[in-house]
Amino acid sequence: MQDDTNKKQRLVSIIIALILYLIMFGIGYINTKDDGEKWWIVAFAVIACHIYLSIVVINERQLGAMFILGRAICDLKSGPHFAFWPLCYVRRETKNIVQLEIGILTDKEREKAISLESSMSVYVLEDPFYLNWGHLDAASYEMYPENERDARKKSDLARFRNDPLAKPAITATHLTVRFEIWSLTCLIGKAGSLQEAIELIQKAATAALISYAGKSFVAKAIANMEEVDEWLKTTVEEFVSDPDSKRFKKDPSRSWGINIRKTQITRMGSAKRIGEAQAEQGKTIYEAQGERIRLIEVADGEATATERKAIAEKKKLQEEGAGRAEAEKLLLFARQEGITKLAEIASTPAGQLILQLEALERGLKEGKAVVLPMELSRLVGALSEKLTSPSSKALK
Repeated sequence: MQDDTNKKQRLVSIIIALILYLIMFGIGYINTKDDGEKWWIVAFAVIACHIYLSIVVINERQLGAMFILGRAICDLKSGPHFAFWPLCYVRRETKNIVQLEIGILTDKEREKAISLESSMSVYVLEDPFYLNWGHLDAASYEMYPENERDARKKSDLARFRNDPLAKPAITATHLTVRFEIWSLTCLIGKAGSLQEAIELIQKAATAALISYAGKSFVAKAIANMEEVDEWLKTTVEEFVSDPDSKRFKKDPSRSWGINIRKTQITRMGSAKRIGEAQAEQGKTIYEAQGERIRLIEVADGEATATERKAIAEKKKLQEEGAGRAEAEKLLLFARQEGITKLAEIASTPAGQLILQLEALERGLKEGKAVVLPMELSRLVGALSEKLTSPSSKALK
């Protein structure tokens, strides 16, 4: 059906081109005169040049797609084709099996891939591709029919219980995907180009395998490698709407124009690599745990030191406060006692005179004493008594 449509579209374009060429040649022939310019020759030359520009040859290893004003109209097989220039143009891609090498290659695999790259059908996508595999008890059996899940789980437990590869592991995996293009117009319409389709297929295949690895374990994958490859192939086929997929049967217009030939896990990763990955993982966990314990101990030590310092500071302040309070209390008692004694002394005439004399002496020392006339006689009398006292006589 698709081939019939392509033939009709190409036939229509050729018929339109012939009509235009006849019109052009007819105009040139009508305007040609016996004694004038040969316009029909000019028209013929223009037609010949245009036909030369419009002929497109697709070699035996390619397929093509014809576009008119940017719209894909038909697929082209190997051979010569007419594309009315400049309204039409043709895009070409390889019709060989396209092989994707995903993951790290060995030296021999790399040399072989490089030697095949000239055929434009091998694409080396050499980025590290690591799979984190689960373990036996966490394996998921949702991919199997419900009536088979319990039986498969019991079988796996009996088969892989003591297998070291039934534990969590990391593998440096290498994956190969092979496909061919059967409709370049569909590929361009869905993915844009072969290179973009390759990138999308790579992401779909790796994402599906990563999801599978988290629900399974290495020992089971190695034992059932063909089953894993077939499951992965079916998953990628559904992604691109391969003609064999359920998606294509429901709606053929969703097809990418790609036929997935094979998907294969060509290398899982040796037991040595798995052991190294587990050892590295254990070392990282151990170092992280040690660092966590060290930080906890340092924090506990700093907290204890801070607490002890705070207790010592508090005790010091309490002692200083108690000592200051006691001193202020004693000073207060002393002041109260002194005021009481002064009051007793000031209650007698002799005591009043003594207090006045002491005040006068302090005032004279500081040069700020003032003596009232009414107090002068009392002061003179007190001084004379003091001078005539027994002690002064003894001094004489």
